[in-house]
Amino acid sequence: MKKTLISVVAILVLFVSALYAAPPYLDVPPGSVKSTVTQAGYSWMPGGFGGPNQLYAVFRLGPLAAGQAYALTLTYDAGTDIGYGHSWVDGDPAGKDYAPLVGIGSGTGTRELKGKEDKFLFTVDPKSTSNLLYLLVRTSQAWNFSVGLAGRPAGLTRNSQDRWGYYYVTDFDFDRTSPFLLTRSAGATPAAEAQASPSGYVELPPNATRPLATAKSFPAMPNFFGGPDAHYAIVHMGPLAAGRRYELTLIFDAGDNVGYSAAWVDGDPLGKDYWSFVGIGTGTGTREMKNKQQKYLFSIDAKSSSGSMYLVVRSSQPWNLSVSLTDRLTPGLTTNSQDPWGYYFVTDFDLDRNSPFLLARSKP
Repeated sequence: MKKTLISVVAILVLFVSALYAAPPYLDVPPGSVKSTVTQAGYSWMPGGFGGPNQLYAVFRLGPLAAGQAYALTLTYDAGTDIGYGHSWVDGDPAGKDYAPLVGIGSGTGTRELKGKEDKFLFTVDPKSTSNLLYLLVRTSQAWNFSVGLAGRPAGLTRNSQDRWGYYYVTDFDFDRTSPFLLTRSAGATPAAEAQASPSGYVELPPNATRPLATAKSFPAMPNFFGGPDAHYAIVHMGPLAAGRRYELTLIFDAGDNVGYSAAWVDGDPLGKDYWSFVGIGTGTGTREMKNKQQKYLFSIDAKSSSGSMYLVVRSSQPWNLSVSLTDRLTPGLTTNSQDPWGYYFVTDFDLDRNSPFLLARSKP
C-alpha cells in the first residue's frame, strides 16, 4: 500500500512539474523565421530581465559564424499599444553563467501598421568561442510576433525608412554595442529543425522561410523536369488558401554561375498525377551579390479544391539557397521594382496570365 501511495505521489509531482515547466526556447537558425506569442511560465526568469511575473518568449539564435554580420527582424502588427523589451544575452539566461550584451525597450504604438518590421544589425566577434546568442522578449500582455534571422542585406543602414516613413533599423555596430563576443554557451549548436517531410520534400507553410540544398537525391525525377541526373530540391507549399495572393522569394548568393530552373506544380511531381503550371529557367550569374532575391507573385484560384502546391527547383550543380513564402505582400512591389543592384527581380504570374493556379491534384 505504501509503494502504491508513493507511486501516485511521484506521478502527481511529475505531472505538476510538467504542467508548470517553462515553455521551451525557440531555435532560429540563419535563414529562418519563427512566429510565437509571449506567455507566462518563466518562473526562473531573473529580476534583471523583468522577473517571473511578466510574459516572455526566448529565442536561441544560431549556429552563428564568428566574424559574420547578421540582420534580425521583428515582425508584428503595430497599433496594439503593447510595450515590449528585448535583451541580447551571451549564455543561457536560465543558467548560472550568462552576460546581457544590450537591452532595448520599445512598443507597438497606436497607429495601425500591418506587418511592421524592426531590424537589428549586429556582428559576431571573430574571437567568439560559442555560436549561440539568446534573445529574450518581454511584454506586459500577450504579443504575437515573429523573429527572422539572415545575413545583413546590402544597402540597409540606420537611415533606411520603412514603407510608412519610419526609421526602423538599429545598427549595433554603429552604436558600438557589437561585435558580440560569445563565450558562454560552450559552442553548443541547437538541434537542426526538421525541414523535410518523409518524402524528402521541404515543407513550406505561409509566412515562413526554409533553407534549400539541391542534390542528386530524387532518382525517380521525370525527364519532364530534367531527369534523374540533375540536382533538385522539392518544396511542398501549404496550406494555401483559395482566392489568396502570395509572394514567394528565392534568396541566394549570386556570382557562382549556377544555372537553375523552377517549376510550379499541382500534384506530387514524383507521383502519377501532376500538372506543371509554369517553369522558369535562369542562373545566378557571375557578379557577386550577397543575399540576392528573386520574387514571384501568384494567386490561388478561388475554385481550387486542394490547399498545396509543389515547387521543383533544379540546378546544374549543388546549390544552397533559401525560399520564403508569405501572404503579406510587400507593398508597392511590381514587375518594374529593382533590387539594390539595379536589377528587375519580380515576376508576377497574374500579370503574365499564368495564375491564378487552380489546385486540384494535391491532397488538401
